[in-house]
Formats: sequence, structure tokens, C-alpha cells
Amino acid sequence: MGSRIPLFRSSIAWILGVLAGPLLSSAQRSNFDILKGGEVVGSIAASRMEAGDRATYVMTSYSIMDVVWKQVVSTAVTAEYLGGALRACRASIRVNGALRDSSHMIPDGDGHLCYVHPRRSFHRAQAPAWTTSRMYFEEPVDQEWIFVESVLGSCAISATSPGNYVLTFPNGAENRYRYEDGALQEIQVDRTFLDLVFRRKNID
Repeated sequence: MGSRIPLFRSSIAWILGVLAGPLLSSAQRSNFDILKGGEVVGSIAASRMEAGDRATYVMTSYSIMDVVWKQVVSTAVTAEYLGGALRACRASIRVNGALRDSSHMIPDGDGHLCYVHPRRSFHRAQAPAWTTSRMYFEEPVDQEWIFVESVLGSCAISATSPGNYVLTFPNGAENRYRYEDGALQEIQVDRTFLDLVFRRKNID
């Protein structure tokens, strides 16, 4: 428990910095519908804010769907880059108002301090520059690994055809990404009991 206190305090300081930073930045935004069985059940808002050599990505989602019973699902992902390198990130998933999963990574000495609920905290020496957050705004051309904020680990990505990619998670689940002219158009989320499609709604 004691090891989590400084992690919590550092996280609060980092969040305040993220909230303050974008005030002087330029922003790029995109929106996606969440579809289940062809029906729109929610939405995703993604933004990239840049100020000097700092870039901050924020993704939030909200959906209502029936999976055995009615579930209201909200997610939030934030990734902060400094000088082109991933500095910090955090992710959370809430179902019917209760926190289901969370993770965060913050700078700590010569590396990063990480925590994925409900595991103990651990250290990473470095993190890849490509994250799922970045994939909302850039096509991962020639990339072999993507850092996934929810697991705080690198997952393999492969191109199946021009503009199409498959991201494979540690548990074998897959997300399929489709790009046109470098812009993300759609993500297919294939899970055992749930298949979703995230489809671009507009382009700023």
C-alpha cells in the first residue's frame, strides 16, 4: 500500500499539468460512432493538443448497450508526449458508474512507474513512441509494436493490406484498423461475446 501513495500523488500532479497545458495549444479533433450490430450505441471523442515540443492525446467514450444486461460504459485515455517520446499516460473504464479497470504510467527517475489495476506497481525503462492514442491521428506505417495504454505494454501490429492493420492484445483479442489517405476511418473490435465498430463521424 505504501508504494502506491507516491504514485497517487505523482499522478495527481501530472493530471493537473495535462489539464493546464492545452490552454495555450492548438487542437485537432475527430469523432467516431460506436456501433453494435449496425446500431449506434455510443460515441468517441478524440483530440490531439500541441504546444511546443509537447503533445497531449485525449480519448473519451460513452455507450449504452445490452450485454446480458444493460451496461453504461465510459472510458478515458490520456497520453502525453514530450519531444516525440511518450512521457506519461493513463486509462480507465467504468461500467454502470463503477471503476472496472484502470492503469497509469508516470515519469520516475530514469524510467517510468506503472500501475495496472489490480497488480502491484512496476517500472519500465522506456516506452515505444507509438500508442493507440496516436493511431487515432496517424497511420502506423512500418510499425511493428504499439504501446497499449490500458495494459501498459507493447502489442504486435501487422499490416494486412494498404491502410489496414491488425493489433493483437496479450489475451489474443484483436482490433482491426482501417485508414484512408492516412486518416483513421474505422476500428473493428472483435471480442468473444461482443463485436463493436468505431466509425469516423466527421473530420476537422
